[in-house]
Amino acid sequence: MLSVTDLTAYLFCQRKLYFKKVLGVHEKPKERTLYGTITHRTIERSGREDKDILCSFTENISIQDLELRYRHIYSTALIQSIQEEKYTLRTAGLDPMAVYRELWPSFLKEAQAKSASIFSHAHEKKVFKEMLWESLPKSEPEIKIVSETLGLVGVIDQLDENFVPIELKTGKAPRDGVWKEHMVQLGAYMLLLTEHAGKDVNYGFVEYRAVNERRKVVMNLFLKDEILELIHRVNSLVQQSALPEKVKEEWKCQQCGIKETCFATK
Repeated sequence: MLSVTDLTAYLFCQRKLYFKKVLGVHEKPKERTLYGTITHRTIERSGREDKDILCSFTENISIQDLELRYRHIYSTALIQSIQEEKYTLRTAGLDPMAVYRELWPSFLKEAQAKSASIFSHAHEKKVFKEMLWESLPKSEPEIKIVSETLGLVGVIDQLDENFVPIELKTGKAPRDGVWKEHMVQLGAYMLLLTEHAGKDVNYGFVEYRAVNERRKVVMNLFLKDEILELIHRVNSLVQQSALPEKVKEEWKCQQCGIKETCFATK
């Protein structure tokens, strides 16, 4: 069975995907990949504390106290997530403390923004404790969905209460819209969710944390057909015996972790 990330990997480099899926050649984790993994785990961990915080929030608690609590939660979650990857980080030549210093500013901003939003909502609506928790939208992190019909499996970063998928990205955002690979990824999640829920899921969001923006992706017939065609192409790729040609875009090879193996192979 294919994964949704196999589809996006195909778009980036068919040859690299063939090395991974067919020949079992894997590259060492990249800095960007490790940062993304740690960020996702930190968000998931910190989100588990929301109910306790909100259910204990009263009108006597100041915004400063609320922010301090969220700072502590994000910091603790970040440290734990880095600790889980410390050996992989060192293998990649990354210092765990340096990673913390790099990622902490974005989580500090998130703690500040989240505290301000919750504080404002609670006092504006006059809802506190359990009523506050019930009044706010919920989202589930890391949802795995398998489709035997599509022959596809995907892990969705977040799923809100309206069954809308949200994909979190830590890398550079395009000037407008979303990157093509991210559109395909989110579109595949929509197809998986539509089958799983038994109802149409026609849109989702890519959240680019670098610019603090959520950008909408809408399903349409063209995107659906493209994803179904991609599934067919990737299945054909992993069944063929011939190694695909190298990509023409040389910039893709510059930071590739299997470049030497790839270039040495006819």
